[in-house]
Amino acid sequence: MGKKLSNKKKISLKLSVGDTAIVLTHDLAMHIAETYDYLATEHQDEHSDSFREIADNVRFQANENHYDELNDEHDEW
Repeated sequence: MGKKLSNKKKISLKLSVGDTAIVLTHDLAMHIAETYDYLATEHQDEHSDSFREIADNVRFQANENHYDELNDEHDEW
């Protein structure tokens, strides 16, 4: 019998105090980052730097943890 193919990946997380984990599609995460970039450019005030920081963090995490089934070579995360 062949190995069952699945388009899901099981992961384990270790969270520190104050951390949270959210599972989103990569497209949705990029949309959130783009929204915060937009807010940063529209509101040139004391909040624009924090909007940019949030966008950068969302983009980094989305790209760092993105699971692409087509490129899955059973490597360790």
